[in-house]
Amino acid sequence: MPNNDRQLIVRQMHSIYLKSKRTLILGLLLWCTGCTSKDETGIKLNLSVEPAGRSGSYSVTATTNLPNQSQIIVSAIRYLNNPGQEFITSKVKNNYAILDRQIVRVEDGKLQATLNLWQVAPDGRLQEAWQIERSQIGSSLEPGSDVSFIATFEPDGQLATDKQQKIQIPELKGSLVRFSNEGSAYIKASQTLRVSLPSGRRQPPIIKAEDVNDGWGNRYELKPEPPAPTNIRPIQIKNQQTNAPLSDEEFVR
Repeated sequence: MPNNDRQLIVRQMHSIYLKSKRTLILGLLLWCTGCTSKDETGIKLNLSVEPAGRSGSYSVTATTNLPNQSQIIVSAIRYLNNPGQEFITSKVKNNYAILDRQIVRVEDGKLQATLNLWQVAPDGRLQEAWQIERSQIGSSLEPGSDVSFIATFEPDGQLATDKQQKIQIPELKGSLVRFSNEGSAYIKASQTLRVSLPSGRRQPPIIKAEDVNDGWGNRYELKPEPPAPTNIRPIQIKNQQTNAPLSDEEFVR
């Protein structure tokens, strides 16, 4: 066989080999992609957080494939570090403050909540809840620079709807599944934003009696009852009491 014909055959065989190799690789990639999509099936809870119109207020929206009327707990928390602790680690018991929390229901695969992170202190300063408490208890914890917005779905905490219909709890699977210390499964999605501490002042709130001392108010402000008079005449007994048997008229009376 001439050399030219032999080289032509070799080139054709090599071309066929390369095409078959590319076809095999493409098939493997498509197969792996199908496996990945199957692994990604499960509960979805896509969270989105944006500042609302008012300072210290944030709008939390989410899309999910959880059933309608499912109750989702939406919270905003700030971690509080001990002095000298710069990073949050799993070996250290983390302290945190809940700035706001709401329970919302899923409607047509969506949910929305507005969280207010700031409160008005008794002196009119804008503060977070833990700051107001720290001024009273003198805590030395230092705040982190971020706020975590967390949405959780707990099957054990689902209440019946307004129509007394029970929520159909789906099978919890996917990357959002977490487990409590007791081994109960729940769904958790979160988003972290850099949120500065509040500043500024507003009109101080009017403190009512029910806001003090767990609703009892200040006990020293209660007016003492007037003393009982000492010159009260004893009640006169109209009928003389005896140990004589009762008459028929007295029995009827």
